Order: sequence, then C-alpha cells, then structure tokens
Amino acid sequence: MPLQRVFCFSVILTLSACNLLNGKCTYEIRSTQASGQLNQNGAMFAGAELTLSEQRGSLQGQSLNWLVTSTDLKGHVTSASFKDSSNPSQLLLDLPLASADRPEISQGTAASVEGANLAGFHDTIAAGRGVVELKTDLPSQPTVTVQLAPTNVGDWIRPYCS
Repeated sequence: MPLQRVFCFSVILTLSACNLLNGKCTYEIRSTQASGQLNQNGAMFAGAELTLSEQRGSLQGQSLNWLVTSTDLKGHVTSASFKDSSNPSQLLLDLPLASADRPEISQGTAASVEGANLAGFHDTIAAGRGVVELKTDLPSQPTVTVQLAPTNVGDWIRPYCS
C-alpha cells in the first residue's frame, strides 16, 4: 500500500507540471514599491522611489533599490537615510549621496547578500511608514522628509510553479 501512494504522488506531480522535482518550485518571490514627493509652491521640491525585492526558499535574499531626486536641494544635502516614521530616531539604512556630476541626490542598491540588514523593510513600506530623510546645510530647511506611500505591495508567489 505505501508503494502505491508514492507512485500516485509521483504521477500527480508529473502530470501537474509543478516542477517541484526539478527545483523551480523551491522558492517564492515578492516585490514592494513605494514613492513620494514633497511639493513647495506648487512644484516638486524632493521626490523618492524605492523597490524592495525578496526571495525565500532554498535561497534567501532581499534587495532594495532607491532613487532620491531634488533639483532645489542638489549640492545642499549632507546626508540621506531611510527611516520608519513610527521611530524616526532609528536609522534603517544610510543612502549614500551621488557625486556632484550626477543629477540625483542618491541612487543605489543594498542587498542582503552583500551584508545589508533589510529585515522588516517590507512591513515598514507596506504600512506606509517609510520615509526618506534628507539633512541639508540650508538654515531654513535643515531636514527635509519625504513620506513614501506604497504603490505596489506584492504577495509571495511561486513564479515557475504551475
């Protein structure tokens, strides 16, 4: 009887084309995106976009891509960071500043395989608590905060498992 069950299970897997046995169904992925902009005098003053990509299963990994822009603040930003608005004193990720010859304030990628700790970022972004904080050398605006709103919150999917 146990041999029949193993055989039936094998047949079901083969007919379902689940790809479980050839390794394609051993992981899940999800992607979460957010963006925001701060307007002043009817025009965009600062903007930020980010995408968090995650994989779990036989391989684990997270990566965060971001872009922070502002023509008015370019050359005046002394630091940029990603924070959770529910705990603004805690730095979640330092966002390196772009060189002076680049038009953006900051653009880059952080990945868990390179040592970045991105744990909890999905929950922060999905809940709309993510912010990009810019410190400047401008006395009138020493801190500029861009609130990020989730634009796409993906759920875990198995992309090659049908």
